[in-house]
Amino acid sequence: MSEITIKKALEDAKEKENLAYEFYKKLENIVSDLGAKSIIRELAEEEVKHIDFIEKAIETGKIDEFAMNTKCYYTDLGISKIVIPEVITEDLSVQDVLRIAMKHEDNSRLFYEKMAERFKGEESEEIFQKLAVEESCHRNNIQEIYDDIVHTEN
Repeated sequence: MSEITIKKALEDAKEKENLAYEFYKKLENIVSDLGAKSIIRELAEEEVKHIDFIEKAIETGKIDEFAMNTKCYYTDLGISKIVIPEVITEDLSVQDVLRIAMKHEDNSRLFYEKMAERFKGEESEEIFQKLAVEESCHRNNIQEIYDDIVHTEN
């Protein structure tokens, strides 16, 4: 395993959040469904909050009250494992957008869990644990929206 500094890990995390933000903004511009656009806009705004949190941690070397008492529990129903479109087009359904978003949040959570494990026993472990919890919360929120839509349509 190669060595990585806490600062580099946080910079990588910030880049991951920036890429997620850019993805959601591009997706918002492509998708025509107004409901999907609204959901995507909210997801992008959450990524900005993560970017701000990470920037603050890099600048100050400290964590703030971000997600201090947040706990999220969800049952993974495997929705994000359902085949998702490989090509993003304007006619994506809200369900397609939500499955793509769940997959992104799952991947981000796994990244932060690995970083927390990598920096176990250091203050940065807590930063990465908080970010992993936040990603779980986002994933949970997306799944709840997805469930509501599926139940409404069926």
